[in-house]
Amino acid sequence: MTREEQFQSDNLSIFLNSLDEKSRKIFWYFRCHGHARIAELTELIGSLADMEVLDRLREVINPAAIEIFGKPILEFRESGLDRMSGKKIPFHWWLSDDLSDNQLFIGEGGKPLVDVFDEENQIVIITEISSSITLSDRVKIEQRHGIVQITLSKNQ
Repeated sequence: MTREEQFQSDNLSIFLNSLDEKSRKIFWYFRCHGHARIAELTELIGSLADMEVLDRLREVINPAAIEIFGKPILEFRESGLDRMSGKKIPFHWWLSDDLSDNQLFIGEGGKPLVDVFDEENQIVIITEISSSITLSDRVKIEQRHGIVQITLSKNQ
């Protein structure tokens, strides 16, 4: 890992730690999907009003990003091109194109970032994995003494 990549990784850890749980959920949604409608994010965080999401985007997430990265990470666009489907998507919020580099989403020591959300009826664990891992691989989940271990096999 280069010095610049290490600096960016450390900054991402600082950024995520500066966010509350709902704002982190919103960030991970953008990381997974690249873009979102406000209504999707409102449902994601269990809010009753779209305004709460708009406030988080404008007053929590982007200000933290400006402080740590020097620029906002989320932006509203009248239209954009979805990289996965190639479709033109109108009137969505988008993760900044500057953050498409996977190195930004690796934590300290080159390890993948992991986030855990303790929700009312479930625990959600989010992490990025190598592209060498596919959904067809076997997933092994073990629990012992209150510790959960999830093992994914890599393609060889």
